Amino acid sequence: MQNSGSIRVTVVQNNPGFGQPEANRTSVEGLIFAGKDPTADLIVLPELFATGYQFLSKEEVTELAEPEDGPTFQFLSRLSRETGAVVVGGVPIRRRGGVSNGALVVSGDSLLVSYDKVHLFDRERDLFIEGRSPLPVVETPFGPLGVMICFDWLFPEALRSLALSGATVVAHPANWVLPFGPQGMILRSVENRVFTVTANRVGEEARGGLPPLRYIGESQIVSPKGEVLARAGQSESEIITAVLRPADALSKKVADKSDFFEQRRPELYHSGLTYRGG
Repeated sequence: MQNSGSIRVTVVQNNPGFGQPEANRTSVEGLIFAGKDPTADLIVLPELFATGYQFLSKEEVTELAEPEDGPTFQFLSRLSRETGAVVVGGVPIRRRGGVSNGALVVSGDSLLVSYDKVHLFDRERDLFIEGRSPLPVVETPFGPLGVMICFDWLFPEALRSLALSGATVVAHPANWVLPFGPQGMILRSVENRVFTVTANRVGEEARGGLPPLRYIGESQIVSPKGEVLARAGQSESEIITAVLRPADALSKKVADKSDFFEQRRPELYHSGLTYRGG
């Protein structure tokens, strides 16, 4: 999609069947092309959108993992070519030493960047290897795009690092089960003055006697001022869209003399006791 300052963003909220990547990719494609105009500048899909989430073992993870240029990359590449969008989606990626909970950023035939989730949630720590590289910011036709995955959001430093690196829009594939995620991301958008685009899933998984996981939906697109530009429901697979101007995220001012980034005092931000009583 051609744009002159404004871009169209599409978020996919799906309900993947566990271990059915081909069927899940087909379902996502159906959601995107069900409307009259599937074109976009940015499309964001959930974390592990093609595999499901509740793995029982490392063996299952390994079986469903892919190389960076595997079937999910090929799908995202075709989706990008057919819609004109930069496409972001979550996939288990084969790495040396294990499998990461990863995300691919694809434009046409090109893999712009892959990201291995840095902050693993709960049982993920037993199944995936931790990312060891900084959260990425990649240049796109609409400006710098940051990427993080699900639980990364609960670490303020994660999104702050993306904003400090110049990201104006942050793609956030997720599999949220914690109820406070959507409201928390509003604060993350405001405190960093960036657009955040969260693609969550819906449904329930209860496999192998593990406690059921219920995914809360509420995928959303939030402005730098904390405005919810679009939000999905809690239970259905659906598409949400919004038009936004990345340039609106360039200013970090909240008042004439108050600039979020200019007034940072990193030399004073540290851990440990500063004063001792007595």
